Amino acid sequence: MPWTPENLGSTFEGRVESISLEGGVVGRVRMTPIIAEKTKQNIANSIDECIHGNFILAGELKVVQGTRINIAKPGDLVLYQSFSPVSLTVKSDELFDNLAFIVPKSKFSHVQDAADKFSNLLLTKDKIIHPLASCFELITENLHSLSHDEISAIFNAFVALVPLSAGFLGGNAKKPAVSSMSDKLREVLGFIHKKLSDPELSPHQTARELGISTRYIHKLLAHAGTTFSAHVTEERLEHIKSELIAFSGQHLPVSLLAFQWGFNDLSTFNRAFKQRFGCTPSEIRVPND
Repeated sequence: MPWTPENLGSTFEGRVESISLEGGVVGRVRMTPIIAEKTKQNIANSIDECIHGNFILAGELKVVQGTRINIAKPGDLVLYQSFSPVSLTVKSDELFDNLAFIVPKSKFSHVQDAADKFSNLLLTKDKIIHPLASCFELITENLHSLSHDEISAIFNAFVALVPLSAGFLGGNAKKPAVSSMSDKLREVLGFIHKKLSDPELSPHQTARELGISTRYIHKLLAHAGTTFSAHVTEERLEHIKSELIAFSGQHLPVSLLAFQWGFNDLSTFNRAFKQRFGCTPSEIRVPND
């Protein structure tokens, strides 16, 4: 598995402890900062097509493959192809420690479109199911004391559990991913509800506060059958309608309510209100007895 390394410091120190198995390789790798690239020439000199995996114990690993860029932190698992150029960068000024796996591509033949799915796949700590996390814990704590057969069994469990943890298998196996998506959707909707009156509320602001991408936010809301803008507008209009009815006798200025609930353009608000409820804000007030 040839690589082209580039040292990031004055000296390089590293320790590799690996065990070759019938179905692949597992080991622990500790090193000082480095950049390692698998170039087209490296790939041409490789014998087998494999999937590489790194479970991060300390430090950070930046992985660039194709158009995908991921940064794996302690507790995360990142996987990438051996048959496509890839660049690995260990964060400078930090000792890097990880469990490394090499799995023949054929081991994932049951995963549909495996070549694309394992092209720089990041499973963050919160996405890793408990049985898979237990595999990492067993290897980390017992690498030198486990027998060859025991290591082989844990490695095979790792291979079986990775697609399940990633939600790549059919039937009930997809439930953890769906549940995770539902939890994150509730988190997004909760943040929107909390910031609904903020005229600066946006997908970018929400993504920044929740630590996810704007693209993921759009994906979550699309699964819910809406868009960010449509959901925010709908919620704001419902609040304004309720207050117009509740405080009809006080004749609160419509413009005041619109601005209080995050609209910064009255013409946009009036147009949206009439489109949603079929009447103007003034018309929806309950007559004062």
